[in-house]
Amino acid sequence: MRKLGSVPLFPFHPVVFLVKFRLFPSDTRGIDLLRELATEVQHCVGMLSEMLGSDVDRAALLEALNASEVKTTDLHYAVLTHLRTSYVNPLPREDVYTFSRLLHESVEQLSGAGELIAHLGNRLLSHRAADQLELIGRQAELTTAALGQLQRLDDLEDLWLDLVRISKRAHRTHRAWVGEIGELGKAGTIIAHRSVAEAFLASSQSLRAVADHLGRVLVKES
Repeated sequence: MRKLGSVPLFPFHPVVFLVKFRLFPSDTRGIDLLRELATEVQHCVGMLSEMLGSDVDRAALLEALNASEVKTTDLHYAVLTHLRTSYVNPLPREDVYTFSRLLHESVEQLSGAGELIAHLGNRLLSHRAADQLELIGRQAELTTAALGQLQRLDDLEDLWLDLVRISKRAHRTHRAWVGEIGELGKAGTIIAHRSVAEAFLASSQSLRAVADHLGRVLVKES
């Protein structure tokens, strides 16, 4: 140990780094907001499932869907504000923002699907619509769980794999649904049903994009 006068000089001391970690803890507000966004996707799926019934007040459900879209816009803005003002985040700011943007898009697409369903009036959709919503709901549920574990990336590989598998099932369901729609008689009816199917697929694809970005995070942060 070298000395300068009576004061010892330490080339390195680990306590310095421990103190720094305690002074600047990781801010988890961004992750909490992401989980709120993913939960909102689940709420939208539930409302759309109700809209598929023949004796429901679709206008009231559509209003609730629109309110949910407004809420997710506010949450997305809150994520942006948080990332611009926070000092330390558990993930790079770009990754948190990408997750937020994709979840916001998923809700927008579900809200759009609600408008299309409301315009159908009393005409019922294929059972494939309920099947697709069930898969989207499962995607949203797994996404919520995955986002809650972003600080424990080693535990996320199984969740990521499940998300990819369900996304593939959603694509297969969409293809089967579109095949059935093609057998409908009137062109106007085909277009209306096809539009709903495409809106559902777009929402599912946004959640698949969340899973794909999660995979990139796992590789990058490993």
